Amino acid sequence: MGPYQTPLQVGLIGLGAVAEAHLAGAARAAGVQVVAGADLDPVRREAASARWNIRVYADVGEMLEREELKIACVLTPALTHRELALEAARRGVHVLCEKPLAASVEDARAIVGECARHGVKLFYGSTYRFLPAVRRAKDIVESGELGEIRLLFESFVGGAGIDSWRDLGSGHYPPGEPGGGGRGLVDHGIHLVDVFRWMTGSEVAMVAGRGNTSCAPPQPELLSMFFQSGAVGQLLYDEATFPTDLPWEGQFSWGGRWAEDGRVLPGGVWDDQPMSIRVHGTRGSLRIFPYGNHLFHSSEGQIRQVPLEGEPMPGNFTLQLESFARSVRDNTAPEITGEDGVRALEIVHAGFRSWVERSFVSLRA
Repeated sequence: MGPYQTPLQVGLIGLGAVAEAHLAGAARAAGVQVVAGADLDPVRREAASARWNIRVYADVGEMLEREELKIACVLTPALTHRELALEAARRGVHVLCEKPLAASVEDARAIVGECARHGVKLFYGSTYRFLPAVRRAKDIVESGELGEIRLLFESFVGGAGIDSWRDLGSGHYPPGEPGGGGRGLVDHGIHLVDVFRWMTGSEVAMVAGRGNTSCAPPQPELLSMFFQSGAVGQLLYDEATFPTDLPWEGQFSWGGRWAEDGRVLPGGVWDDQPMSIRVHGTRGSLRIFPYGNHLFHSSEGQIRQVPLEGEPMPGNFTLQLESFARSVRDNTAPEITGEDGVRALEIVHAGFRSWVERSFVSLRA
């Protein structure tokens, strides 16, 4: 247990696929213990109880009433985040909420406001910030080695064609509102929106974009972010086509990663389409493989692989929970705040609005 004699007790709200990553990460975390979980699905409850030896409940209110929890992790679809986060906050339980913070900006702001009103801390679950390759890249950017950051880029273009594409559905995002698939702009790209803000240390001034809506046919998605610093962030996604990656362009992925159906895939296997982040500066560039756990640095005609420390996915979930536990114990601000979650959602939704309005959309400072 290290320096912690009494671990903070944690309960999970939602025991779906993402809960497996949280549970695996929590099993290695210092100073915390997952003791309970709630889910409407009896199969999920039984599986979580058997594998992780936690108490399980069909009713969230019953779990919050019976257990002496310090932290509740909201791991359900975004459409339910507001109701469940507030249920925990009203009982004085600190909240870690998965991304996106909510399905709408209004709901996200309500979560932030109500958690503050009830005096509980709110941690926004942007787990990319805790991946070793991403954290090391942030250090390099801050050191000035890359000079002035000019461009940040990430894409996923592939899948198995339009007939195999699956919308997350109305249980995740309201029909006709921003939504789509699991590797698209809303459910995945929001990670990168947060990481780009964090890595540049700059706010987004203006956006343009287009994205999929819930329960509608898919289309290519794009988000262009123009930062106050002068940098440009670009996200490009199409989950309903076929990849053009050639066999030798894959790599061994040393960290776990997500399958199309949301399951966690093991590390140490070949990934034929590894997702990556590209960061370009005036004096150098980085190629970051967040789940593959690789980082490459290019400058002045030379390229080198940067050694990484720490555990890849699901180790990022370990670090995330430990970070939140420290802020609860020390009564300090969470490392990633609810305001970060609101801002990421505002940026994504502004991209959708730009397509409707056929114009660039400016964001508040």
